[in-house]
Amino acid sequence: MTIITTEIQKWKRNKIVWCILALTLLLGAFAIERACSISRSSPFMDSFGDLYTLAFKNLSSLFLPIVLGMFATTLFFDEHKNDTMKELLIIPITKAQLYFSKVAVVILMSVGLCLITFLLCVVGGLIAGGFPDLNAQTLMDAGLLYLAGGILIPIAMLPIVFLSALSKGYILPIGATLLYLIPVVIAPAYLTGIHPLASVMGIYPHISEAAAAMVESLMQGVLFNTSPLVCVGSLLLIGAAFAAASVVALKSNLTERKDL
Repeated sequence: MTIITTEIQKWKRNKIVWCILALTLLLGAFAIERACSISRSSPFMDSFGDLYTLAFKNLSSLFLPIVLGMFATTLFFDEHKNDTMKELLIIPITKAQLYFSKVAVVILMSVGLCLITFLLCVVGGLIAGGFPDLNAQTLMDAGLLYLAGGILIPIAMLPIVFLSALSKGYILPIGATLLYLIPVVIAPAYLTGIHPLASVMGIYPHISEAAAAMVESLMQGVLFNTSPLVCVGSLLLIGAAFAAASVVALKSNLTERKDL
């Protein structure tokens, strides 16, 4: 907890974090503008489900994976840039504790951005008005979707976190983040149960009908029959493998620093 608290304190000096927060607010404001400008008679905005899934899709499809990849990269790269890796050698913590503290910070960032967007959707729904399904059940469905995305997407990004722990720069992990997204953008339906981000999309439809409709549009009309249990199992298995590899890579980097 001490390490996590220390990492969070660094956010105040991280300009990237403030840029991420500003862009998240901008995406939320765009969703509110759509809710206010599109008539309730339109099938594209006749329910609160349309509003919260629009905001969630804008947040989670590309923006959140990219910013989490960048954020994870800065968490590890700053240790090399500021030459603080040597100081970590004298702190009585294991390499696994160091790694998982940084992963915890990435998850907290993800959940925080999802929470901000969720709250903006609720405020936007109240401002725009006219949503007949704006009730406790729908809010619960929306909150569950945002919570699931906030937790699952960072897990799906653990292969990129591995590159961040392995690399001493930022070009490789950030470039890999963009390449990592391309297959999911092109053919997500065929990668559920294989690609971690596609597996996350395979879980969303089981949260609510609105989430299922959102995923159907993202899947470009292609049906998929992958079980959610397979998606969860694949996601956790791949995540665990890359987490273990990251701890080994981090240990190697620290040992190299000790030798220097």
